[in-house]
Amino acid sequence: MNIYLIRHGRQNSPKCNIDVPLDEMGRWQAKLLAKRMKLYPVDVVYCSDLIRAKETAQIAFEDDPELLQNIQIRPELQEMNFGALTGKPDEDLKKYYSGYYDRQLELFQEGRIARGTALDEINEWIGEYFVPPEEMWYPEGENGAMLLERLAPVIQEWVESDQHDIAVVTHGGVIRILMCALFGGDFAKRLMFGTSLENCSITQIHFDKHLHGFYLDRFNDYAHIEAEPALLRGHWKR
Repeated sequence: MNIYLIRHGRQNSPKCNIDVPLDEMGRWQAKLLAKRMKLYPVDVVYCSDLIRAKETAQIAFEDDPELLQNIQIRPELQEMNFGALTGKPDEDLKKYYSGYYDRQLELFQEGRIARGTALDEINEWIGEYFVPPEEMWYPEGENGAMLLERLAPVIQEWVESDQHDIAVVTHGGVIRILMCALFGGDFAKRLMFGTSLENCSITQIHFDKHLHGFYLDRFNDYAHIEAEPALLRGHWKR
């Protein structure tokens, strides 16, 4: 089974995790994604219920009426709940968590990686879930473990289905947490310190039912976009 994890196109606001539509650049990105996805067979499309994800899915698969009519919209695929920090600009979040990131980098350099949590009991295919010694928690919102727990039933649905190729239009935080859960501490280090997921990028994993495990085929694969200068002004990655 192939699973194509797709980050939505650029939204029309730089503020964190507010439910808004795509901007012009985001729609352009989704149209380019549509051309790329024609290269891959897709049996079913899953999608977050947030506007930017639904619009991305609708544009990316607009040439396939059957897929469009049967999009599986799942609230569990929503972005991380930022709680009290919802609607804040990225600069505010970086300032708020500056001490946390400094400390986590020190712990990584010391090689202190905790492996295995109670979440391993949710589904045996999760394997070794990376848990930082000090879990990041958005005040009044979620942390990575909480996101994974709400996501787990949807992943179980994929695993138990008879589908061969599933497209999932979701959010950067969801993809990052899932990658950390499935592929461990080294991958978590890469995600936390230096890897930014691009809008409409494709992360492809596959599930081997015989070996009962997930494997990574590609990560954050995106196409460069040629666009009018006006589309590129004030660029941000949300």
